[in-house]
Amino acid sequence: MINSLIWILAAVLYAPVFHNLYFGKTNWALEDYSHIYFILPISLYLAWQKREALNKLLQEEKESAAGIFVSFFLLLVGVMIFIFGWRRGYDLIFIFSLVPVLFGLTGYLYGSKIAKALSFPILYLLFLVPPPAGILDSITLPMRYGVSFAVEGILGFFNYPIKREGLLLSIGYKDLYMASACSGFRSLIAMLSLSFVYIYLIRAGLFKKIILAAIITPLALTGNLIRVITLCLITFYFGEEAGRGFFHIFSGVIIFMITILGLIYVEMMLNRCKPEKADDE
Repeated sequence: MINSLIWILAAVLYAPVFHNLYFGKTNWALEDYSHIYFILPISLYLAWQKREALNKLLQEEKESAAGIFVSFFLLLVGVMIFIFGWRRGYDLIFIFSLVPVLFGLTGYLYGSKIAKALSFPILYLLFLVPPPAGILDSITLPMRYGVSFAVEGILGFFNYPIKREGLLLSIGYKDLYMASACSGFRSLIAMLSLSFVYIYLIRAGLFKKIILAAIITPLALTGNLIRVITLCLITFYFGEEAGRGFFHIFSGVIIFMITILGLIYVEMMLNRCKPEKADDE
């Protein structure tokens, strides 16, 4: 009963923060980070899925004094971060404080083994924290230049009349500006958040999961490059309205399909190279 009241108080404490992030004017409204609305539901589902294993852990020995101290320390650090964010009015710091608070509160109430078992669902909430606008610009700007340079080189190799001036691509008599959405950062983070769940859920050894995690970034960036090239070709053959229309809105499906199919293919190749039993050892 007391534990339930503590969790209710914690939910009430963070409810205004999530309300502001979901419905207020925050970084979640940015086009480059609008996908994170599904992060919290997925985290809750992953924690619920482990309910049987958690029940078994609850029946084991009680937590040691050292484990209780570490959990209380994490909880204290999380509360201090929360207070700092509240005093400064930084919603992102509010959300970041959720990770040490959950680790500390879970370990203090139920034991460090429970907190360890929930490590991935809790750490997954870090995807809720978008980078500050200044850091975001410093990341996406070089990516936009890189995409525009690659598109110019590839289409130029196939003798298309394409020229580049900074972030402006001219193909024929039509211009395309490499906006923030064309950097691939949004698709990269979205694919990382989805692919990490896929990697977490599959039955595989650590080595295989590391390889799959490492392949996500090149797959997502390749998918974004193909998306931008396709947009250029549609604009060249069918006009700017066609490039800005239906395909531009739903072209993110291309990146999603390339990344997921690429992960599945790499996993199949790894299964052929190494027996599954060896992965599970």
